[in-house]
Amino acid sequence: MADADRPPSLTWLFFGWSGRLSRLPFALAWGFWMALSAAFLTRMVMTPHEEPAFATWTLLFFAVGVVSTVSSVMLTIKRLHDMALPAPLVLCLFVPAISIFALIAFLVWPGTPGANAHGAVTDRPKG
Repeated sequence: MADADRPPSLTWLFFGWSGRLSRLPFALAWGFWMALSAAFLTRMVMTPHEEPAFATWTLLFFAVGVVSTVSSVMLTIKRLHDMALPAPLVLCLFVPAISIFALIAFLVWPGTPGANAHGAVTDRPKG
């Protein structure tokens, strides 16, 4: 099977930085990390502080936070590639005053039609 015919992997989706990503997979991936973080936060908050499980849930919550932050940066870089914008704009997500507006823009701004410098088609690694 040729590389162009093979579907991209979940590893590429969540942790790859090359290629382009359209709005729907970007939104779904962000939603996945939000839901997973909310689930771990809920479990952590609902566990009494005296129980040993509280430390486990807290550690898992912070681990998911680190992994989701790295993944969100990679997702946003691919989304910026699709919009033909420079990758350093990902830093907008870390500026509190503009982060929500930047995320909304990344969710609704359409990608470049056709090929661009980051790939011929969307939702695929460059190659």
